[in-house]
Amino acid sequence: MFFDIGGEIQQALLPVIDLGGKATVERQFNVRGWVVDDKPTVSISIESQIIFRDDLKTYMSRLSSAEDIVGLYVADKVRFDNGTFMKGEIMDIVGKLDEEIDRQALIDVAKRGGSKQIIQNADRGELVVSVGYSEYEYVIGALRIVVFPKYYKRFGIDTRKAQEATWITPKERAGLVRKVSAIARLHGLIDKTYTSKREDVRFTGSGGFYYDPTILLGNNQTIEYKGGSSLLNALGRHGLYNRLSDIGSVNSPLKIGVINASRNSFDIAQETLQKQLASLGFARTNLTLVTAGGVSRIDFERAIHQLEAENPHIIVAVIPNSDSSDEDEWGPYYDFKSLMMSAGIPSQVLDEKTITNIKGLPFVMQNVAFGMLAKMGNVPYVLANPMDYADIVLGIDIARKRNKSGMGSQNAAAIAQVYHKGGQFVQCRVVETPLEGETVPEKVLRSLFPLNEFQGKRVIIHRDGLFRGDEISIIQDHINKLKGEAFFVEVIKSGAPRLYLSNKGQVQAPEIGTAFLLSDTEAFLIASESSTATPQPLQIRTREPFTIGKALHSVLMLTLMHYGSLRRPRSPITIHYSDHIGYLALRGVKPVGGFSTDMYWL
Repeated sequence: MFFDIGGEIQQALLPVIDLGGKATVERQFNVRGWVVDDKPTVSISIESQIIFRDDLKTYMSRLSSAEDIVGLYVADKVRFDNGTFMKGEIMDIVGKLDEEIDRQALIDVAKRGGSKQIIQNADRGELVVSVGYSEYEYVIGALRIVVFPKYYKRFGIDTRKAQEATWITPKERAGLVRKVSAIARLHGLIDKTYTSKREDVRFTGSGGFYYDPTILLGNNQTIEYKGGSSLLNALGRHGLYNRLSDIGSVNSPLKIGVINASRNSFDIAQETLQKQLASLGFARTNLTLVTAGGVSRIDFERAIHQLEAENPHIIVAVIPNSDSSDEDEWGPYYDFKSLMMSAGIPSQVLDEKTITNIKGLPFVMQNVAFGMLAKMGNVPYVLANPMDYADIVLGIDIARKRNKSGMGSQNAAAIAQVYHKGGQFVQCRVVETPLEGETVPEKVLRSLFPLNEFQGKRVIIHRDGLFRGDEISIIQDHINKLKGEAFFVEVIKSGAPRLYLSNKGQVQAPEIGTAFLLSDTEAFLIASESSTATPQPLQIRTREPFTIGKALHSVLMLTLMHYGSLRRPRSPITIHYSDHIGYLALRGVKPVGGFSTDMYWL
């Protein structure tokens, strides 16, 4: 058992990296079992996690409110048998030990001796919290704090130092895996390693599965997708694949409204934005600026009403601390976005820090200009070679919001993003529903596939994560009734072991499109690249008769179709924005009737 040699392995992964006395970066090993071509196999992975210097109990003793620990990410102090630790988000405070929570009941549930001992030694009245969506209960003395990037500031951690310490190059990561493998092999726990030299049939390079990253721009011009300034320059030379109208030309200016709710001038940002729009063929822009009196909903309403008189094609708002990943109940970002949804005008939010970062402004405005054009209905490019094995690709995900009590059903939104086989966006549907478990209710699933859109169509369904319960059979039955075909693909973002490329004795990151085949229906896929860190593969699973090759191809091709950024995403666009769309919907920012043909979330 790997647990028996866990201490020896962890010793080989030392030293921990100190982050200025605030926290440490620990290298952890993770062992997971797989079945490769019907043979039992294990993967060994190395991950970095930042552990705050104080455990949860010590940290909480300094807080004015115990509720402030809810939402933190934590790890158990005691290792599982496979060498890993339980990790998850604190979902709720469920009570006090020996008062609301029975001590012996917790001891009986605990499966590891070390965990039982911690509960036995815990003080009477110590808080008990629920962790993860499964809501396992832990005394706070059993938990350490894992610091995620969004909490760096809260815990006083330098972002740059944290990134440098946690990013591991392919060479370094492969070296750590070799150390763990050597110890495991010495104890007779593992045999040979899968390599392309011995198991070539299990691997495929970037040219596999008919993968051809060629896109079609304006004037019927094709290029290989490379993203960044290369894509921007090509669009400037050849034009957009489908320009909505002559807006932005000499005779018809692109009208942009700007609400500046910050204390900084928008002048430099305006000049940079107009320059980037001009490079994309929108040479004439008229910009109307309104300075907001604050960031309240009323302030935004007044500013929007002023701008509406100008009939703007899009409204940009500059908002202090406008991070839309913040999961607070509400805030200026959500106020502005909900008002713009009601007004039916495309919108764009810029953080105040963005317009003051003069050095990074040109790059930011490249992405902003690119996304603005797509929001207004323009199509920058499509796939030069559409997927010939499908008509539609639909991505499904569920966004959840716990009840404040932490009990019972959860508010949830089912998100379905629909794309044409050539990569063009078709529509987005958002359906809110109470959710008891992990499975999407049948009535919700069926509503995502309306007759007029899906009748007689070959449909690939990308599921963000695993299909749950009867989801596949419900969808299959519904599509059959529509005289169509359904193909199911699970896109699992975490848990897959990394792959490595050996080039002339040097360990490097593998190319995009490299895959390791576990079976005819499952594979690990490299869908992103990094100049420093080692890319995390996706785990892709499908069901026969749909082949794993087609599943991989559909995922890869739809990573090319991100109109909100000049950088290629790791996930296919069918599910890439699902979390953000869900967060917006659960905060009241959603299309009227739950249906939209505009990419309002970009």
